[in-house]
Order: sequence, then structure tokens, then C-alpha cells
Amino acid sequence: MFNPGHFNNTNTPVPSMPVGTPPHQQDTKHGTTTVGVRFDGGVILAADKRASMGYMVASPRADKVHIINDRNVLTIAGSVADAQYVIKLLRAEINIYELSRNFRMTTDMVANLLTSILYGQYRRFFPFFVGLLLGGYDEKGGHIYSFDLAGGVSEEPFASTGSGSPFAYGALEAGFKEGMTKDEALKLALTALRSAIKRDIATGDGIDVVILTKEGPTKLSKDDIKAALGDMYPFNE
Repeated sequence: MFNPGHFNNTNTPVPSMPVGTPPHQQDTKHGTTTVGVRFDGGVILAADKRASMGYMVASPRADKVHIINDRNVLTIAGSVADAQYVIKLLRAEINIYELSRNFRMTTDMVANLLTSILYGQYRRFFPFFVGLLLGGYDEKGGHIYSFDLAGGVSEEPFASTGSGSPFAYGALEAGFKEGMTKDEALKLALTALRSAIKRDIATGDGIDVVILTKEGPTKLSKDDIKAALGDMYPFNE
């Protein structure tokens, strides 16, 4: 049964552990922050690099922004194992569909596919414990989709997932405007992520950014990120 007071870092209820569950099988809190922002010509996807297990930093080099193909990028929060499996399954299903039909999937189609994957697992009472953002670019332009662990999906101009998302949303709400340029959207996404890094103990250790346009995905270097943030860069390096 579900315990309404038991939440993971995606702010979604997770099943309670039975009394007497061994410590190695009990739920361990994870944390992260991912951000997506749409601009006039594409989307920005960004995330920190800290993987946490409770109060321990499991890794300072976690990859949370994953290029699915030349038109879709996915950010992950929650269970690493579940997220990695979903990424592999999503890539495989997209490839099978496009090879068998000789047709490129639109971002809306990829979002529907991902919803089916998540909901199908949720119906088995063993959901993937993930919070996902899908950024895509197709003939209609850039898209940001936000997913919960049950497959609920909404298209948004900006979104954030993870334990640091409440801090990121403050910056996103204050700074977003329709028709933003790429540089404006990049500065906003990084400012939102910086807010989470400063205030959320489970967010930090670095920043990954992918810009997706009609030319495809581009992963920014550390120097590019430092230049975009200037004096606001949150790490002493």
C-alpha cells in the first residue's frame, strides 16, 4: 500500500517498506536537479553531476543528460538502475519503429511511447522510480515534456525534476518568457540549476548541458558553461 507521507526525490509517492525489511533492501533517498527550457529554435537540457545515496555522495561524475538520438534528449532523476534501463528500452523501441516503418518519430510520438513504457510498468505494481524530462526538436519546433513515474506527461515551456527542483522553479518562473533566444535560455537554465546547487545538499559537483536544435544535439564544454555563467559559476576550480 502507499504511504502518503513517503516521497522520493521526484515528489511522487513510493511504496512503503514492510516492517522488518532488511537495511540493504530499504529505500535510500536519492537527489538531483535537472532543468529543461524551450527557446525560439530549440531546447536546453541541463543537470548537475552528483549522485547521492542518503547523506553519501555515491559519485561526483554522474551523467544525467542523455542523448537518445539526433532529435531527442532525456534527463533523469530517481533510481539510476531504472533510469538506465528506460533509456536503453526507449532507444531500442525508437530504432525498431523507425527502421520498420522508414519514418522518423516526432517528439510527440516519442513522448507517447515513453508514457506507455512507464504506465505499463506502473500497472504491474513495480513502477520505475524515475522523474524524466524529454527535450525534442521536430518539424513543429522545440518541445519539453515532463513525466512522473506512472507515465503522467505534460508539455511545458520549462520544467525541472529532482530534489532541487523547488529551488530551480523559482528562477525559472521569474525569468522565463516566450520567444527567448538561445543565449537567454541557456543563462536561465544555468541560473536555475545554480540556485539548486546552492541550496540543495543532493545537487552539485558539476554541470552538464545539451542544446538541441534542428542541427542536432550539442553538449557544452565546461569552459562554455563557465563563460555563460561568468561570476555566478558555483564551483571553485
